Amino acid sequence: MRAKFRNRTRQSPGDVLPCATRGPGDRMAIGVSEQVEAGEAAAARSFLGWRMVGVGFIANSLSGAITLSAFGNFVDPVSVDFGVSRATIGYGVSISFLVMGLLGPFSGAWLDRGRARSMMVVGVLLAGAGLILLSRTTELWQAGLLFCGVIALGAALFGIMPSMALIAQWFEKRRGIAIGMAVAGATLASYPAPVLAEYLIGSEGWRTAVMVFGAGTLLLGLPVFWGFVISRPEEVGQRPDGEAHPDPEGPEPETDPGIPLRDTAELARDPRLWMLAIGFGLILTSPIVLTPLLVPFGKDLGFTGQQANVFFLAMIPFSLLGKIVIGGLADVAPIRPAMALVVLANMLMWFSFHAGPGYAAFVVTGAIYGLGIGGAMPLQGVAIGRCFGRANFGRASGLGGLVTIPLIAAASALSQVLLASTGNYQATFLVQMGLIGLGGVLLFLVRIPASEAEGAAVAVP
Repeated sequence: MRAKFRNRTRQSPGDVLPCATRGPGDRMAIGVSEQVEAGEAAAARSFLGWRMVGVGFIANSLSGAITLSAFGNFVDPVSVDFGVSRATIGYGVSISFLVMGLLGPFSGAWLDRGRARSMMVVGVLLAGAGLILLSRTTELWQAGLLFCGVIALGAALFGIMPSMALIAQWFEKRRGIAIGMAVAGATLASYPAPVLAEYLIGSEGWRTAVMVFGAGTLLLGLPVFWGFVISRPEEVGQRPDGEAHPDPEGPEPETDPGIPLRDTAELARDPRLWMLAIGFGLILTSPIVLTPLLVPFGKDLGFTGQQANVFFLAMIPFSLLGKIVIGGLADVAPIRPAMALVVLANMLMWFSFHAGPGYAAFVVTGAIYGLGIGGAMPLQGVAIGRCFGRANFGRASGLGGLVTIPLIAAASALSQVLLASTGNYQATFLVQMGLIGLGGVLLFLVRIPASEAEGAAVAVP
């Protein structure tokens, strides 16, 4: 889309030619000169897309910390406090992700209209306030309502999907590595958040820990989202990837190489959307199922809570590597080998758990899992962008969430049902291997264009 600039003059009153003496050629020359000046001024500014990557990094760090990363640390103390089983508390993850999925189409439409800033501000206010209120609850239903209906809702408005959609607006050719860097925030939060939670729970109790998380969410998220989010590069006279504006004196491009805006109903009729949603949804059941059970499973193997958290410490550098390297490669290389690596690494983790690893193998498994799961989100963002374009990214992600999130929630709930019925996690490990394998098959059946420009020319199946 060609950026529009307002014509401005810097002439003094004495230099201004009377309208009657200014010919058409003079007016055209002045207009072109001013457009060139405005374009050069915009190009001279530092490309703000990388600032949006930083915003996405913080958004994913906060979202991951308050909804998933530290959840397993709260399972035992909260279940004891309210007098219920581990499985009952574990259902909170399933229900909260179901709420996020139902919100997807609405938040996606909001994002495609360029309202990322207001949406993320509302989200962080809900999440932070919800956590503070959660620390004061006296009944289980109150805690459940706040976590699933307020905190999860808030996280959905500023977390993974909104941050990916924001970055998709700012990047096309480097979308994979940009998304990889942004979602790395969730990875980095996956170790300090559980460690901080474990420390606060042990020294002050789980209620104080929740209050600290809520206050931190507000103090960090609110100024960042309010002060730095810009929904689209065109709002500040820039273009995706920091590319220069077209020469105003050159020929007007006949077509926009990107994928044009499509009706929501048209998107919903595209089978690629649902195959990508189901395929990635099945793979992304791994972190959702894993996080609540990792610490309890580690304790069942004879490790302490802090020893079990070393799994995340081993995972972090390899997950970061997966996000950046696999995301970057997806920008310049075929995407299928990367998808195969993600699928195999995730299946290997669940196989290792089923075998009952010793502590060394347990930690090594964390590294393998990190590499595999690290590349999943960048690949999903690249695939959605190539198939549907930045004009439709928010709604395509939101519609897909109607399938992806319920799948994740169902897998999480099933793991709790299997735990309650068998008293161990072995059946869950087998189910997860099957789900991830099926997800990989579905992804390999989707024809993913090599670029967004190619996607614009591909006929919808």
